[in-house]
Amino acid sequence: MAENLTSSLPFDWQCPPAALADNKRLGWLDEAVEQGQAWLKNQRGYRDMRKALDTLSGRDASRLDNSSYRSQLNSNPLKRDIREVVGVMAKLRPFWGYHSDNHAYDASAEMMNKVTRAIYLEQFFDVSIKDALRYASATARGWVRPVYRRKMYGTGRGDLALLTYGAPCVLPVQLPGSGNWQEAYAVTILDEMPVAMAHGMWPDKQAVIKPKNSRYWYSDDTVRKAAGGNWIRRAFGQVNRTADAPALADLLVPIRYTYVIDLSVNTTKAEIPMGEPGSSWSYNVPYVGQDIPVGTDPRSGQPLFRKADANDARLYPYRRLLISTDSALLYDGPSFDWHGMFPAVSFTMDAWPWEPLGFSLVHDGYEINEAIKEIERGNMDKVRAGLNPSLAYDSNAVASKEAREFDPMMPRGRCGFDGAAVEATPFRTVLDKEFYAVDPNVMAFREALMDALHGQLAVKDVMALAKMRAAGSMDDLEKIVEAQGPIVEDMSRSMEPPMRDLGDMVKYLVLQYYNVPRIMQYVGADGVTPEIFDYDPSSLVPSHLPGENPGTADAPAPSAYTRLQRARNLADNLRFYILPNSLHEMQQMTMKLGLIQLRKAGVMIDSQTIAEAWGIANYGTLDGNTVLERWRNEQELQLEMAARMKELAGAAGLTPPGAANPAAGKPNPEGRPTSGAAAPRLVSKEGGARSTIAESK
Repeated sequence: MAENLTSSLPFDWQCPPAALADNKRLGWLDEAVEQGQAWLKNQRGYRDMRKALDTLSGRDASRLDNSSYRSQLNSNPLKRDIREVVGVMAKLRPFWGYHSDNHAYDASAEMMNKVTRAIYLEQFFDVSIKDALRYASATARGWVRPVYRRKMYGTGRGDLALLTYGAPCVLPVQLPGSGNWQEAYAVTILDEMPVAMAHGMWPDKQAVIKPKNSRYWYSDDTVRKAAGGNWIRRAFGQVNRTADAPALADLLVPIRYTYVIDLSVNTTKAEIPMGEPGSSWSYNVPYVGQDIPVGTDPRSGQPLFRKADANDARLYPYRRLLISTDSALLYDGPSFDWHGMFPAVSFTMDAWPWEPLGFSLVHDGYEINEAIKEIERGNMDKVRAGLNPSLAYDSNAVASKEAREFDPMMPRGRCGFDGAAVEATPFRTVLDKEFYAVDPNVMAFREALMDALHGQLAVKDVMALAKMRAAGSMDDLEKIVEAQGPIVEDMSRSMEPPMRDLGDMVKYLVLQYYNVPRIMQYVGADGVTPEIFDYDPSSLVPSHLPGENPGTADAPAPSAYTRLQRARNLADNLRFYILPNSLHEMQQMTMKLGLIQLRKAGVMIDSQTIAEAWGIANYGTLDGNTVLERWRNEQELQLEMAARMKELAGAAGLTPPGAANPAAGKPNPEGRPTSGAAAPRLVSKEGGARSTIAESK
């Protein structure tokens, strides 16, 4: 195969073909990691990484005087501000928005929405996203990698999980000027795992998998002295180690996942099988010029074909994956995931188009934070010195030994001196007490610095957003206006593209790894679409594409398309969308009463849509994939319920619902006038203290 594909690399930047020796490919992988690290170190955001991690871990490298008697006070207000920003921005609405322009896939979109929402809540996806934002706050960019993995080292039940990484763990090669990481030629994820886990995942490679100590950024170079280190240090409580402490035992294996956009084409005269036989990522690559199916003739029902071109004959249409340690190649073949993307999305809290890495939250607040700590320590030194000031004594009256032992703060202290030698006390303060007074102007300057720090991180806007979501009310319009400040709105909006990509990846992972019984646990038997109840109940992938003849249960007809092609057809028809500014409910508060007003005005909106907007748990679901479809089904349900209630009322001899109202027809009915009789308008109440929406005449 190698002779027909390429005999030598025309460019040294290309990943060597799989047919070459392991050492050739390992050498290229080593260079790819070195190039990625060189790119990372040349980013402006990288320069703040060490001091950001030191700040968040409580280390202070800026102390000018490390004398034991000087204050070591470290209030670290920057850390609290970052925790508040991350905590609020990580609080996302747990919703997923799959829909299809093709109504034939409406039921599949509804099923996917229910399944992914259940997985989001079950697997604590929000916690993983918060971890990614924490990484971004320190390393400028935090990464989330959705994977399907089995527990207990590959022997337990499988689940979707979101793995998180800091910026130094994701290294690009040939990243384009747009900063789109999906378009980089190669991207490497640096990871590490216990040697037992590595042996369980690659049992045939146990002889070449060598355990080492932690090798990556969060251990030796950056965090080992700052944040308590990696998982094994936390597990064994080995946190307060010093530079002279012995190294950890060799129990970890560094793992590198390198995803490459390999452009190799099958120019042979035969199909080439790719991937591990029987796996979900195995497929056959047609050769250039081979007849491949493109559909079915609607008149005759016969399959239609065309000649495969270079794009159809790519060996790695969904990326090439190389898994390696620094001394062994563990896997080289097609990427495992059907979505074909680099399987990670990133968040950054301070993005600029000319900074592909972005900046950390510590970048602009570090100097302010250090100034605040310097003021606090200086004043703390004054307070401590004022409580136990330095004293001068008359050496003619008091011996030096007695002076050293004398403590003016000690109760019933005794000190002898020659009264004839001095007229006053033998001890006095070296400086006047005014020297130890805390200057109010200095404390006022500290408060100004605190306000500047909060403003730099938009803490006020973020907290206004949190209060608005907690209030759940439209009465306080001022809070809504504050919560929609430009900075917090920009941070929220910047999180929507990676969440969209994450939704696309999760969609493919569900189709690839979940089966019908597993889906039924989430949505029930009635929630599973009929299309997946075909002749392969172990898979969610339809047995045939629309227009194909599936045959019968006794004599099923084979599909002209592969399982992967059928899965991608289904997935491509389920598009994931996020309404602008809806991740953090910034527009949701305005929508809540708006939905009610629209329904009163006669717009066909169903109750489920309103209940979901207000976050009512376990409200129930109505059939239909659009608001109009659910409204129509709700009207039918209400008619059925009214008929049922009338029947029950008649059987019991009661007045059925909707009977004549005794108060009807009165010219001046008592009580408050009915609402909905006038167009909604904004009115002031309590002397302008608050506003509300009125629709009564």
